[in-house]
Parts: sequence; C-alpha cells; structure tokens
Amino acid sequence: MGSGTLFIRSENLFLRPAWPEDRANIDRAGVPAAHDPLRAAELAHPLIVTMPTIGQDRVAGTAGFIVRKGRWQPRIWLAPAFRHLGLFEEVEEAVLTLMAQLPDPSGPRTMPGVELQAA
Repeated sequence: MGSGTLFIRSENLFLRPAWPEDRANIDRAGVPAAHDPLRAAELAHPLIVTMPTIGQDRVAGTAGFIVRKGRWQPRIWLAPAFRHLGLFEEVEEAVLTLMAQLPDPSGPRTMPGVELQAA
C-alpha cells in the first residue's frame, strides 16, 4: 500500500487521497494554502474530505499529517459550509484511526506495502 492509498468511510464522510483532478474543486472550496493537499509541502498523506450524500466532487474539507517533535500530528480543515454540522469530530476520529496505522515519521513517508504471494 503506497502513500496515496489511504481511504476511510465514516458515517457521513469519505476521506480519500487528493488527486490532481481535484484542483478545481479544492480552489472552489477556498482551501487555504497550508491545508491544500496538492500544495502544502509538509503535509504528508494528504486527503480530501467529501460527503457522499451531496456528491463526491464537492470538497467538504481536507486532512493530512505533519511531523512535529518526531510525532505525527493531524491537520484538518473544513469548508465554512460544513463547520456547523457536527462533522469535525467525525473527521478527527477518522484521521486518528489512520494516524495509528502510519509508520514512524522518522522513517519514509509511505505506508508499508502489502506483499502478495501466489498460492
């Protein structure tokens, strides 16, 4: 599993890797540069937060991780239209679940691979 294969589905949200095709939707959502998953250099494992009930193209927010004092720290941003819907805790729980699976930040910034073997 590479660094771009983090997906998580929660009750209301879907977190997935940010792809170059997301550029227009990220810009439309008004994502600040520090939280832009396609531009923020120190943001590891950048994610897009969507709400499947309103469409996969609409960016509800972004998430990712930065390294501070040798440890992963989550970074979460929600678009203003989604801030008062009680979603922050749901994003935070999903991100903390992912963070527990990340490798030590002092090593490579990629998830360990799953080795497949033929039977």
